[in-house]
Amino acid sequence: MKFEITSTIPGSRALLVEPGRIIGGRGLELWQWPNDRGPRRIVRFPASIPETGLSAWTLTRLGFRLGIHLVLTVGDEECLAVLKRRFVLVRTGGRLIEVDRVHRGNKPASRALCAMPAGPILYGEYLLNDDRASAVALYRSDDPARGFRKIYEFPAGEVRHIHFVQWDPFGSCLWMGTGDRDSESRLYRSDDVGGSWRLAGGGSQDWRAVGVAFTADALFWGTDAGSDAGGTLNYIMRYDRQDRTLVRVQRLQGPAHGIGVLSDGTLIISTGVEGGINEADRSAHLWASRDGSLWEEVFALSKNRWPGIIQFGVMRIPPGTESGSEVVFTGLALRGASETLFRGNLVDDRTSSAR
Repeated sequence: MKFEITSTIPGSRALLVEPGRIIGGRGLELWQWPNDRGPRRIVRFPASIPETGLSAWTLTRLGFRLGIHLVLTVGDEECLAVLKRRFVLVRTGGRLIEVDRVHRGNKPASRALCAMPAGPILYGEYLLNDDRASAVALYRSDDPARGFRKIYEFPAGEVRHIHFVQWDPFGSCLWMGTGDRDSESRLYRSDDVGGSWRLAGGGSQDWRAVGVAFTADALFWGTDAGSDAGGTLNYIMRYDRQDRTLVRVQRLQGPAHGIGVLSDGTLIISTGVEGGINEADRSAHLWASRDGSLWEEVFALSKNRWPGIIQFGVMRIPPGTESGSEVVFTGLALRGASETLFRGNLVDDRTSSAR
């Protein structure tokens, strides 16, 4: 199996995949790329003069954590966007309403903003919190125009931050992951829309993940043992729904920074470059599996020369890939892809060579 690129869009981030379109960011502009016609700008977000200037260039945009980080569609025509330290609702016709501030930190992590089928939206706090002096909270909104309210909180010292909050379409429940130390790396489940949480497992880097992918039988993730984890190696993990066992199924070259699943059930996981001693090389790698058991590396790009404090080298996989067969990701701080949206397909090696 190989990843064949069909198009790239420099200076752009893939934020959400939906049937027939990709929603993404270009600086402070929100765009969509429909499959059947050309790109269309949805809206441009206003900002202060310094933020506008720094957002115009990829290097400063990434270094200062600017631009559009996350997007959720709300109803048929509206969407909720996350910029640095603020939530902005895009109304029908392009009217903008800043509905809330990010309470702690710059933004939620890439899989820590979650829309449930019934309508409520949740987000988990992601802040530096090196000294563990801050509590870490989960928030909920039943109406995005009215902002968020706190529904759950870890006391200071219990976890560093929340990595993801995701809806499980097979279990009709929520899953939440935390990090980063062994004792802080945990997986939780909620059956009451986030009001209470049951610990599914934790206590080692095997439970540290930036997100999970769901199948009928199991949850999958790549471990996120980063440069702070010493020589701890990274793996693709499988958590069985029935017997609740966790097993390692594939060694990875570095910490996993992206995960998704396609409409046919194909799983995809990407690794990143943080510069840790536990990394096999200086490249970000894309892995894929049709069944969750046999995994193949399908693509790789090496890290560019930018230091990690500006941006780790990653392939960031947006939410919503399960709505189609196309592989979509954003390459960040990679050679030839400082900030580039990639689109392509997974093809059998023999099919690729025959072309």
